[in-house]
Amino acid sequence: MGKEKLLISSCFLGNLVKYNGSHNALDEGILKVLEEKYELYPVCPEVDGGLPTPRTPCEISSKAPLKVINKDGIDKTLQFVKGASIALKVCQENSIKIALLKANSPSCSNEKVNDGTFTKTRVDGMGVTAQLLKDYRITIYNENEIGKLI
Repeated sequence: MGKEKLLISSCFLGNLVKYNGSHNALDEGILKVLEEKYELYPVCPEVDGGLPTPRTPCEISSKAPLKVINKDGIDKTLQFVKGASIALKVCQENSIKIALLKANSPSCSNEKVNDGTFTKTRVDGMGVTAQLLKDYRITIYNENEIGKLI
């Protein structure tokens, strides 16, 4: 039997996809354990949805209807929805049931997101991709919950 499959935020692997052109690389020891246990499928929904790196920070300004704007007030909802759809497609095509995604991200967070005011005020909520995956019964973890995966 093969390894279990894990969708993972690309920034965790050291890829320079973060909004500021950086990454959120996990500790090498943790990555090694994840790679031994899982077949990793990296995604960056924001880049996959067509946003550049680096890019102006974005926040969810409304959930119903969904609206994601960048700090300059430009609507980026379509790019976030496209990136979420691509991540879901990767999961569906590869029978992926779990994901390790970046906390506090407007795409990937499974617990808290910024409130849309660009004041670093966090509220309970999920990022666009995390919410879509959850709607399709994919279990989402963030980097603070890695202990549940290894």
